Amino acid sequence: MSSRIYNAPRRAKWLLLAALAGLVAALPSCSLYAQDAPAAKPSGDTSAAESASAPAEIAAPLPRGKKLILTDGSFHVVREYRREGERARYYSVERSAWEEIPASMVDWAATEKAEAEMAALQHGTVERLRTAAADGIAASIDTGSSLQTGSGVILPDPPGFYVLDGQAVLNLEQVLASSRLDKGRAILKAISGIPLISTRHIIEIPGKRSKIRVQSAEPEFYFRTADGRSPQLTLVRADTDGDKRQVTTAVTDMVGTTKYEHRELPLMISEAARGVQRMTMGQKLEPGEYALIETTAEGISSYVWDFGVDPPPRK
Repeated sequence: MSSRIYNAPRRAKWLLLAALAGLVAALPSCSLYAQDAPAAKPSGDTSAAESASAPAEIAAPLPRGKKLILTDGSFHVVREYRREGERARYYSVERSAWEEIPASMVDWAATEKAEAEMAALQHGTVERLRTAAADGIAASIDTGSSLQTGSGVILPDPPGFYVLDGQAVLNLEQVLASSRLDKGRAILKAISGIPLISTRHIIEIPGKRSKIRVQSAEPEFYFRTADGRSPQLTLVRADTDGDKRQVTTAVTDMVGTTKYEHRELPLMISEAARGVQRMTMGQKLEPGEYALIETTAEGISSYVWDFGVDPPPRK
């Protein structure tokens, strides 16, 4: 009896070491893409040996597309692209369809550079996951802790919305947006006597200028959420009207459907780590006022993150 009690911890230790060794051995064959995971087998009798020998998959966070950068500074978010003679063919993520444009419209050097940067970021995340698996803690790793950005700046650990302005990290704070009826549209509706005219509400935030000022025309944004969610974010140009800034307009038609009208700027969104979204610009921001708004199932959130871009200093 005493011999069995003495050997139990040793046996558990060897079983744990064997399991960790199997996990590390499986890492080289892990697929980089979560969608490449093998399909589940039909239900039925499966031996314990088959279950134990099945390789563990590491689902690394993936970008939602890649940039096809154009010569005018704008870009398309695409799943894949290729050059066919004088034409460039790509699959648009936004429209879920194949499209073509003249190859001369594409900045091929900038496109290849952007793809290489995204691949390097993805590689770093996968390496962190592999190291964690070797230590037996892959299931509970927090890859977002003490995250280092591409320029070498360490992102703060607490949840928050941060903008990387050169070597400085600024904390964006939420401001409460208010809604007011577009009086011009209301008067038109009253004069016409037609109840079918849509209504417009202007969504605005207080102040002519944001307190957060950014010097870089190509800032990077990092959103570390407290619950690990991935919110739907949109970057818009705000228009100053008196002592307030208009960020969007809500147009509601006669059946109650609401659409939002604003000057949206394209964002490239990826996951820098678990629970951390990274947003980069595909074009330079002009001096002015901007806001990041969150879209929810009910519409847009009442709180937005605002910032301003200052013109470069005169030399």
